[in-house]
Amino acid sequence: MVFVTAVSCVFLTRAGKLQSGAAAWGLTQSLAITGLMAWAVRNLTMLESHMMSVTRVSELTDINTENDNKDDTKKKSAIPREMDKAGDALKVNFPPKLNLSPSPVTENALVADGWPWRGGIEFKKISMRYNPSSPLVLNQVTLSVPPGSTLGVVGRTGSGKSSLLLSLFRIVEIESGGSIEIDGVDVRSVSMESLRDSIAIIPQDPTLFAGTLAFNLDAKGKATPEDMWKALEAASPDLVRQFKALGGLETEISEDGGNLSQGQRQLICLARAMLKKSKILVLDEATSSVDAQTDQQVQNTIRKQFVDKGVSVITVAHRLDTVLGCDKIAVLGQGKLLEYDSPSNLLKIRNGEFRSLVDADRANKRRGSKQMARV
Repeated sequence: MVFVTAVSCVFLTRAGKLQSGAAAWGLTQSLAITGLMAWAVRNLTMLESHMMSVTRVSELTDINTENDNKDDTKKKSAIPREMDKAGDALKVNFPPKLNLSPSPVTENALVADGWPWRGGIEFKKISMRYNPSSPLVLNQVTLSVPPGSTLGVVGRTGSGKSSLLLSLFRIVEIESGGSIEIDGVDVRSVSMESLRDSIAIIPQDPTLFAGTLAFNLDAKGKATPEDMWKALEAASPDLVRQFKALGGLETEISEDGGNLSQGQRQLICLARAMLKKSKILVLDEATSSVDAQTDQQVQNTIRKQFVDKGVSVITVAHRLDTVLGCDKIAVLGQGKLLEYDSPSNLLKIRNGEFRSLVDADRANKRRGSKQMARV
């Protein structure tokens, strides 16, 4: 626009049809108009973005309830409803017209009986994808975690380690034809709340909330102060002394534990897992971002408070030293189970996947030691 205005001003001025002052005014206005057009484009882009947000909120608020599904005249949402109630995830295997229930409509009796009783887990030919158009991230994986045993899950980046945990917690549902059972009970036959409440987890990035220490240890308020102090004492006696000096269980924790170190946040999550008294513990890269001393402290606590007490432990780790003491090792690659045996047996396999991972890890450590020595 500025170029066209400038050329026009030159020709019109030379022809005597435009005065120089008017030409200057025209150039000035053309510069202003381009700024106005840029402002208009920005606002149109923001409008489009905001309208997309409104569309997404509308889709979420219009998700069908069970009563909506009975009325065919209701408009179906593009976003499927989360199958969070007992047996909902199993109903997809039966024609809706038959009105059959493959499992009890409530798990109250099961939970009241103390399920899970021993903590045994069976992954039977599970396959999983994140959406219908994406490829399988888990492909016919079969694993067994006997009650009270430890399983280490290793593999290269993108091998399916985290996807295995997502399927266990039913954050993503598995394909029909496979199943995940805890003490012989299909996890899809219980509600998501009961399932996730029965499994303790220590994640890689510890999650803390703005509130008191007591709230971060037990948000539901079921544990007594004595139990909280015992859990903290088992996790770290030093941590107990620090919090007693700061204000005890009423010590304020900032959002995401911003006023605590990474190690302190991880130890609080460890104490939180102990308070659940679950038969199953999941460690998702739990010590990958802490120092070696805290790592050793966490491992010793897990061994004393969980492994020695018969809790089934599943450990997903990049640090292979963390899983060498497990009863079984599962090596995943491209969503498939490549190897599954005890660490000693896997290390004996020449050119095996687990042995190659261990050799590469040791080579990296040797190179790191040499670089430190040079420094």
